[in-house]
Amino acid sequence: MREHKGWLILFSTAVLVLSLCAAALCYSSRQVYVPNEYIVKAQPGSDPALVRQAVERMGATLVQALPVADHYLIRLGSAGGHASLYAGRAKSAVPFRWVIESIQPNYVYYLCAVPNDEYWSKLWNMRQINMPTAWEIEKGKSRVTVAVIDSGTANHPDLEGRLVQGYDFIDNDNDPSNDLIGHGTHCAGIIAAQGNNAIGVCGVCWNGVKIMPVRVFGAGSTPTSMLIQGEDYALKNGAHVASMSYGGYGDDPAHRAKISEMATAGMVLVAAAGNDATDLPSYPAAYPEVISVSAVGPYDAIAYYSNYGKIDIAAPGGDDSLGEEAEVYSTLVSWSNNAPTYTYGYMEGTSMACPHVAGAAALLLSYGVPATEVKNRLLASARPPRSGGMDSNKYGAGILDVRAALANAIVRILEPAKGSTVGTSPNFRISIQGINLATVRIYVDYADANDDGVPDDPNEGLVIDGTTVYFYLNSTRTAIQFNWNDISPSTAMSTGSHNLYVSADAAAGGGTVSDWCVFTVAKRKIEKGIHMIALPYDIAQRSVDTPDKLLVGAAFGYGSSPRSMLIRWIATPRSTTDGNPVGYQLYDPTNPADSVWLNPTTTLGGTTSVTGGGYVYDTALKKSRFVFPAGCGFWLIVPYDVWVDESYPTLDAVSNFDGSKGFQIPIYKGWNMIGNPYAHSVPWRAALFTYQGKTKPLLEAESAGWVKSTLYTYGGSSVGYQRVSDRDLLEPYTGYWLYAQVGGTGTDSLVLTILP
Repeated sequence: MREHKGWLILFSTAVLVLSLCAAALCYSSRQVYVPNEYIVKAQPGSDPALVRQAVERMGATLVQALPVADHYLIRLGSAGGHASLYAGRAKSAVPFRWVIESIQPNYVYYLCAVPNDEYWSKLWNMRQINMPTAWEIEKGKSRVTVAVIDSGTANHPDLEGRLVQGYDFIDNDNDPSNDLIGHGTHCAGIIAAQGNNAIGVCGVCWNGVKIMPVRVFGAGSTPTSMLIQGEDYALKNGAHVASMSYGGYGDDPAHRAKISEMATAGMVLVAAAGNDATDLPSYPAAYPEVISVSAVGPYDAIAYYSNYGKIDIAAPGGDDSLGEEAEVYSTLVSWSNNAPTYTYGYMEGTSMACPHVAGAAALLLSYGVPATEVKNRLLASARPPRSGGMDSNKYGAGILDVRAALANAIVRILEPAKGSTVGTSPNFRISIQGINLATVRIYVDYADANDDGVPDDPNEGLVIDGTTVYFYLNSTRTAIQFNWNDISPSTAMSTGSHNLYVSADAAAGGGTVSDWCVFTVAKRKIEKGIHMIALPYDIAQRSVDTPDKLLVGAAFGYGSSPRSMLIRWIATPRSTTDGNPVGYQLYDPTNPADSVWLNPTTTLGGTTSVTGGGYVYDTALKKSRFVFPAGCGFWLIVPYDVWVDESYPTLDAVSNFDGSKGFQIPIYKGWNMIGNPYAHSVPWRAALFTYQGKTKPLLEAESAGWVKSTLYTYGGSSVGYQRVSDRDLLEPYTGYWLYAQVGGTGTDSLVLTILP
């Protein structure tokens, strides 16, 4: 790490922020350190008398030694502050030994706002959107009303005091509490179930915010005419936010007119994106005046059922593929003989995601954010998923982060991208907005025992703080940018998994914002240009482990610009009557029958033949098993540098691979594009060929007229083709041309065996 020895820098009041909110303690947006008190660290084993002398030279008093080796609490006078510290250093010119290594504020910790509600442990959704620290800022005001336009809202005990007069358009009366399906009650609880009342659950709006129940659904559907009446009631009776957990397909001009009227009147409109796992737009979510919400499960992955495409933001909706407890838990009602029973239970859907965002909008209004700014603030503060990569088609601006929205401050890790693979000297880029730069803390490779992204130790892995962040700001002060060499000039970043955590305080108060990610460092870079490559992997799920996953940074989609290309020469005969090779094929990620990657076999006259790759002997199955892409050679064209993700198990590492039998690759008459199937070099002369029941080593196979022993590889545009003789090694991650004089299908097959 760079050393910056300026005196004032040593005494920065950088604020250390750890989001330990689900446990017991965390930093607050209130006063974050004791005025005029600091903790100094002395050189190891320093005499306390020397420490006291140094402290007094600073114009301070040594209060006590702390129960951490070489750490002391000191206090400045009433005129303390950084200027007096600086002046204190120059009080005397008498030489003495300076033993102080570092200084920090005496921080203040607070209990986070964690409610005592009975089922708090089930509410992963509230923790996912950072509600504990959001509640430190705002819990809700009774002057804000959210219309839950739905199936009604029961008079649930956990909603006591939170309901205002609504209307039932199904029964045409003033009592919308007969929610026969529980849907509206569940959504209302997500928004406004009372917090800290020792029962049930807690909604996004812990306190104060009112719910206006509008019943327009008796069961699962309702006509436009009734929907418009319900929306009109919410508009004319003063609702500030509309939670609309419903949708239909196709533009509805009458409905669109009412939505426009509500938006013009200043209502914040939030709608569910739909549960059909399609990119078809669902209305009203697809209208530009509405905040469209997709659903995620507890681990940030988009829910399997959630619509995508026209999405503004993602929020917790649940995912039952991970078990019932991965759904959203909230207030429910059941009925027997027209009598309600008030309960709690799980539901899932974008219907559940929608009220999280509606509740967040209500908190922003409670905090004094103008309605015209609510949508922009929610979207600007949304965070990327913590793994799997950011896809705006699924997540829109990202996942709801209520704390960041209230604080109006953002730190977002842009590089390395979450889940990405980078080189041993990666670039780091963190977007910032509305933060106090003196409070920045950036950690790399820190301990995280509970896997929540937050460093366990406030000092381990700290690479940049408020004293040094100014060296890494871009010219507009909108991003922090640095390279690993800037903070570790003598050591390359090791290969494997790494973590990054960034935190800072909002400049205008309102709490702490943070972001974190996990990324992988690889040492094997493929520079932009044209390459003959091989990938030594045993890939079982070819449709999942696609080339862009193995070659990180390469974009093969037809819509990608610039586009990478993966091309394979397929030597298999075109048919039983046409012995010519199939020839060049381009990888097509949109084609489920793609012959380059997804389906490396072909059927000729009822016989299935391999178009590339090869076989290994599976001892468990007691038969040869096809693996891919090991053994294949590819042309790769990349317009920029990409990295090989070496976290995949290579062929050598496959537990049931019998190295004594080698790796078998089918060879056909004519030119064949093969690859070294291993992640290490192997001697070409040791290769074996089997033809018509006979096995011969390379040179004997050449003498028998089966193959040519000379291979060709490609050294780049400045080098061109290179000859590889029988005395050379086959290099890892490298493809080769091999010419065979025999070989076909059935009894005429020629098999190349490469020993590890």
